[in-house]
Amino acid sequence: MKSKNIFIVFFLIIHSLFVLVHGSSVELHQGDKVVFFGDSITRMGARSGGYVDIISQTIATEKPDMAIQIIGAGVSGNKTPDLLRRLDRDVLSHNPQVVVIYIGINDIWHWSKPHPVTKEPRKGTTAEDYNNHLRELVEKIKAANARVVLCTPTVIGENLGNENPNNQRLDQYSDIVRQVAKETGSDLIDLRQIFCEYLMENNTLNKARGILTGDSVHMNEAGNQLIASSILSEFGVMPEQLQKSQLGDLDIYLCIGQSNMAGRAAIPKDAQEALENVYLLDLEDKWTPAINPMNQYSTIRKDLKMQKLSPSYSFAQKMRDSNKRAIGLILNAKGGSKIESWEKGGTFFDEAIRRVKAAQAPGMTLRGIIWHQGESNYQDEEYLSKLVQLIIDFRAELNAPELPFIAGQINNIPLINDQLVLLPQQLPNTAYVSSEGLVTSDKWHFDTKSILELGNRYAKAMLKLQKQ
Repeated sequence: MKSKNIFIVFFLIIHSLFVLVHGSSVELHQGDKVVFFGDSITRMGARSGGYVDIISQTIATEKPDMAIQIIGAGVSGNKTPDLLRRLDRDVLSHNPQVVVIYIGINDIWHWSKPHPVTKEPRKGTTAEDYNNHLRELVEKIKAANARVVLCTPTVIGENLGNENPNNQRLDQYSDIVRQVAKETGSDLIDLRQIFCEYLMENNTLNKARGILTGDSVHMNEAGNQLIASSILSEFGVMPEQLQKSQLGDLDIYLCIGQSNMAGRAAIPKDAQEALENVYLLDLEDKWTPAINPMNQYSTIRKDLKMQKLSPSYSFAQKMRDSNKRAIGLILNAKGGSKIESWEKGGTFFDEAIRRVKAAQAPGMTLRGIIWHQGESNYQDEEYLSKLVQLIIDFRAELNAPELPFIAGQINNIPLINDQLVLLPQQLPNTAYVSSEGLVTSDKWHFDTKSILELGNRYAKAMLKLQKQ
């Protein structure tokens, strides 16, 4: 996909517990028309990278022979009475088999949000009228022999606390949607609950916007993906299928070694949200948004509580920004590991190889390896020869004889660091990054500022190798 929006992998794939869809799934048939009926969120959702567009492209990819037609029918500022007025013209005229109704934000928001131009106060829709309008919509659509899928309204501000006055009404109106769905036999996709679950886990700073929305209401990349994933699951498109069709091209990097690569530095507040267009390979070998700690999905790591800020975090950001491509990280580091434990035939080596092979697909290619290890071998005079053999083995096993490999110096151990300086002389397409000027919080582990700098140095070295 061309749009950067398409590269977001969403919360559904991370946990798969957040697809809170009630009732039986909607079975699509040959030639079905599916209309998405709503307000500006749906209108914008029909644009490239929006949730309607994602659904359309995914179904076309996964069910190419079924000729499913996806129709967007969103109009900015609409409330439930507006949908009733244009139901015949914009929906029933298409003779749809499925109608997805996602409405309610303006019904609630207009009670508190003045007109954007005149600044005059406006009226929303009372709970009673909202309930009656939804029931009338469902009745008329079902009378036209179409199936109805009702969605609860999502958010007006991503801060879920009592300081947000819209939350109470959103919960109230969502309850109405749930009740209408139950009593009319309509399918329900509980977007309100899905969004709340996501935000409780990922909006730790209680921001009003920026996690799933761009302006507190309209969806950003992650929000569009989350809505699309939930609806597609109702349509029987599984997360693996959706991920395959949406990720597109991905530059993959294997990040291995011991504790500094795993991450021991404190994670700063501004590094606690998902990185845009950066993904981690999870424990099910699926791509998921990259959220610290980066080493959380390592299959060989120590306790999760020990995993903190890794240089892969800033490395991925710089590689993404420099190459203008989405980044996939395979973190498989373990604190305290010696280079001998990484030798070919051992668990660490085999797991790294297995995960790389599981991750690669058309358009998803391993572009390099970054390595930070040596503290556990700080007295090893033969360290370089062991590292050279390890690189040879990785390249052979991955059938990538010119795969870039970059090793990082450790803190204040000349015996190891001086050997690493010689690495580029031993093997082509290799480099080392210096630890000069970096600061540690103890004997071995770099502090937060230094870890971020180390990641930037890895990226600078990788970019240089890639240009050769």
